Amino acid sequence: MPKGTLDALDQAIIAALEGNIRRPTQAIAEAVSATPATVKRRLDRLQGEQIITLSPLVDLRAAGYEYLLIIGIRVKQLSPYRVAERLGEIPGALTANVTLGTQDIELVAAARDREEASHLLAETLPAIDGIASLEAALSLDVWKFRSGVLDPARVSPKSRPSLLDALDRQIIQSLRHTARKSNRAIAAEIGISETAVRNRLARMQKNKQLNFEHVWKPLGQKDIAAFVGIDVKSGDATAVCQALAEIDSVSFVTTALGRHNIFCTINVDNLETLTRVLHERIIPIPGILSTRPSHCLDQVIHQLELGFII
Repeated sequence: MPKGTLDALDQAIIAALEGNIRRPTQAIAEAVSATPATVKRRLDRLQGEQIITLSPLVDLRAAGYEYLLIIGIRVKQLSPYRVAERLGEIPGALTANVTLGTQDIELVAAARDREEASHLLAETLPAIDGIASLEAALSLDVWKFRSGVLDPARVSPKSRPSLLDALDRQIIQSLRHTARKSNRAIAAEIGISETAVRNRLARMQKNKQLNFEHVWKPLGQKDIAAFVGIDVKSGDATAVCQALAEIDSVSFVTTALGRHNIFCTINVDNLETLTRVLHERIIPIPGILSTRPSHCLDQVIHQLELGFII
């Protein structure tokens, strides 16, 4: 089979992983009517060719990050692609997209505290060659991340997950390259019992510190993404966020302080659908005053391990 291509069995295996990327090989084999050996070979190829990535998702707050910043960057003299690559070297940089719109680059970055956020905006970013200006926003309440949607009753500091401890972090580090590593292998690697690994993984998932639900498929040439900054009428942000979160092609929704009242991201497979989602699903939402979309031309960096578990 040509490198990078998918047949029906590959697609069935990927579908069988959605919701639990640690699903046992035997269970996948039964679901797709193949042998376990065939499934293992296919998974090894899919990961080896970087068609899919099977990584655990760790909640940013459980990992100790207090701030999420959405930063629009204008570039001068240098290529925005070169600048975006430099951004990938910054600790806490989660995604950097070269965009067509008001900004040349949209950067999403996490900071552990106010001092770290201030240093990023006042010192680290301005020191990078090619950056002409910054427009930053602070994420407040995340209403949707991937398939997770916030229950309005849980918009409270009390709903924040507790911090991971040192042993939790060791277990997660062991799973960094593939979430399908067995509990036995993890236990042997870090020197604890298999039962302890199993119990800690169960506890982290229950407490929404960690999950294994998403098969990451890198953004391909046929995939279309956009950032949308949204301004709303006073008092309407909650209703607008709830409406945005119900749209399947919207993968991220947050209220914000700064550039706009709300940010969302759209992921579709063609420009026609992007236009339809924006003009037929988003702009007509009651309470929206204006939208400012930026078409993502290329996703230069995307950090898979940190996000929001809702």
